[in-house]
This record gives sequence, C-alpha cells and structure tokens, in this order.
Amino acid sequence: MILFILTSTTSNIVGIIFLLTGIAKVIEPWKFTQYITKLNLINSQLIIPFALTFTAIESALGVGLILGVFPTLIMPISILLLFGLSILTYWSTSTGKTEDCGCYNGWLEITPTQSLILNTVYIFLLLFTEFFGKYQPTIFWQWLVVLITFITTYALASGSLEYMQKNGHPYIDFTPLQENRMWQIEWLGEDSKSLISGSIIVVFMSPECSRCKDWLGVLKLVQWQDDLPAIVGLIDTENIQVGQDFVDKYFLNFPVVAVNKRFYRKLKIEVVPTAVLLENGVIQEKWIGLMPMWFINKINRFSIE
Repeated sequence: MILFILTSTTSNIVGIIFLLTGIAKVIEPWKFTQYITKLNLINSQLIIPFALTFTAIESALGVGLILGVFPTLIMPISILLLFGLSILTYWSTSTGKTEDCGCYNGWLEITPTQSLILNTVYIFLLLFTEFFGKYQPTIFWQWLVVLITFITTYALASGSLEYMQKNGHPYIDFTPLQENRMWQIEWLGEDSKSLISGSIIVVFMSPECSRCKDWLGVLKLVQWQDDLPAIVGLIDTENIQVGQDFVDKYFLNFPVVAVNKRFYRKLKIEVVPTAVLLENGVIQEKWIGLMPMWFINKINRFSIE
C-alpha cells in the first residue's frame, strides 16, 4: 500500500510539472517560439507548428502521468523527453545559443545547472515509478482526457499566439509594463525623466536580434516625423561601446541606452523587440515582436504625404 502511494505520488509530481510548464507555454507561446528560434535547429516555417505541437505533447504527457494512462508507453516517453531536453540544455547554454533551458518558459528563473539537476530528479522519480509501480488498466475516459488535453492545448496556444500577433500584446499580461500604468522613474534612473512627458515609444532591443533590425528602418522614419511619437531605444548590454557601435552601424537617428540584462529580467522582457507607447509617462500600448497594423498604416500615410 505504501509503495503504491509512493509510486503514484512520484508520477503525479512529474505530471504536474509537465502540465504547469505546458500551461505557461499556452499563456505565453511567443517566448517558447523565440527560444526555439535561438537554437537554429528548425526551419523557420516549422518553428510555430513545432512549438505548438510540443506544448500540446507536454501537457498531454502531464495529464497522462497524473491519470496513469498507458504507463508502459507514457513513462519511457517522458524519461526520454527529459533526457533529450537535458542534452539540449547543456548544448545550447554551453555554446552560448541560449542563456537558460527555456523549459519553464521564464516563469521559473533557474540556472542551466539547476535545470539539469531538476531533470535528473524527475527522471529518477519516473524510473522509481517504472520499476516499482503497479499499473491499473487504462480506462477509455482516461486516454480520452489525454487526447482532449492535447487538442485543447494546441488550440489555446495557437489562439494565444494569434491574439498576440493581431493585437501586439498578450491576452494575459504578467509584466510590470502594462497598459494604463506609469513608467517608474527608478527603472532607468536619470534616463527615465525624459520619458515622462510627451508621446514616446520605448523599444527594447538586442544587438543579436534579427527582427529588431527589421524594425530599425520604420523606427528611423517615425523619428523624422514631428507628428509621430519620439523613439528611445534600449539594448541589453552593459558595454556602452557596443551600444554606440549599434547606433553607428545602422545610422540610427534616435537615442539608444545600454542597460544590463538584469533590467530586462526585472521588467520581464523575454521577447525582443518589445515596445511601449508612452503618453506623459503612462503606458498606452505594448507591442511584442510585431508592430500593430494601425501604426504601420499611420506611418505609411505620413510617408505618402
């Protein structure tokens, strides 16, 4: 009896972890897609379908482990998945392609070493269940729940991503940078004082971000127009020279401030480019990855005129 309780508990723990990380990816799927993009292992056209499918599989595995669905199949798959993710984490972080495992979608800040240790613990728990667990026959409704979880997770993650792409901001936002909130002076210290009056677009970028470079032409055009908001750029580097080189390389006509990566983490900027539109220091809109069509149309109208 005690052994049965222990094996059920261990599989439930890992199942809950899988399910929670899947939910995190459903709420903010763009973070996971950017992580996959950094790996540079998948064709760009397949990144989104892969991210959505992986999220659905992760959630379905979590429910499967909790309900004990087809354990002779689910257990080995889960162990192999964790082992493969551990190898991927070690490779991507040691080669500098990523700074973390991306496994908790930014909701849990852990080092690569901590991630590998946790994966080892999860694998041990599943192996314990695999060798000592007594499996009950899978009932029809159990695997049906797993199937429904897969389909629902895929649909919700797809809808969440589509909402972001259409509106330029997430349906659910957990970051300090939210609409109708004030820009806090302490975020940038003295540099914040220039952001609390007038109409300003603050753009969070990175020198290594290819999509950021696609924004630069539009941002320079906006800066030239007196009737459009002023532009202020932020890049995640503590090296002031890197910031100046970035300005010189792309002939930028707007100020760029170099900030450390801790500042980005504090404001939960995990996808670049991210931009906020300020009106007298109040955040009116936030755009993540894409500029909204109304703003692009407004720029085009100014260009024609």
